[in-house]
Amino acid sequence: MRRFWNCHVLAVLSILLLSATAIHAADEGNAIFRGKKLLLVAATSSPTAAIDADIRRHFESLGMTVTMVSDVNPPPADGYDLVFLASDVKAKTITGTYRTTSVPVFTTKPWLLDFLGMTGYQPQEDYGEDSKEEQSFLWLINAPNPIQAGFPNGMFMPVKHAIKVYNWGRPEPSAQVIAFLPGEPSKAFLFAYEKGVYMDHDFVAPARRIFFGLAPDQFDLLIPDGLKLFDSCAAWAMGGK
Repeated sequence: MRRFWNCHVLAVLSILLLSATAIHAADEGNAIFRGKKLLLVAATSSPTAAIDADIRRHFESLGMTVTMVSDVNPPPADGYDLVFLASDVKAKTITGTYRTTSVPVFTTKPWLLDFLGMTGYQPQEDYGEDSKEEQSFLWLINAPNPIQAGFPNGMFMPVKHAIKVYNWGRPEPSAQVIAFLPGEPSKAFLFAYEKGVYMDHDFVAPARRIFFGLAPDQFDLLIPDGLKLFDSCAAWAMGGK
């Protein structure tokens, strides 16, 4: 009986210790977001405006103060800690607005990559979107890079079910490539540039820049692992290590 109780007590203590460790890790993970200011630029009247609102609520749940604005004549990034450019923005309406900003930029839209200096200028050659019939996974390649959020290299499923469109870009060698489309290593789904490195056409990154290739209707399809990777992108952009 004594052995049983000893084992029981040890099991309870182990569970409490693991729970405390998980809470501490979650607190540390969220600390970089708390009190930070996010400028979220989106097509506020688009068919996917409700998903952009979900993105806003998600960032707010992390502790950020979010200012959500239209992609028509968006404001400069001064005073913010991060700019998030949503997948449904019209590239021509923001053109060079955030090209030279010294505020970190996080985008999910491939058609902005050339404007931001993150790839070359040719659609479907330097950046674009691919249609897939039945695919729900990516290929992670850069463990233990902090952007990869602790996930091992190899096949990774970020979404609930197969999706039809995958956004991608073809970055310069100076980029940190985290994930690409399976079987197509030249098409990066997730990549980033450190501040000060040369991007396309010798344009120096004025701040950290990161691309995560979600189409406009896909944020709500992310499962917890996908959200963890998404959050890791934002955390890294704001100075996370």
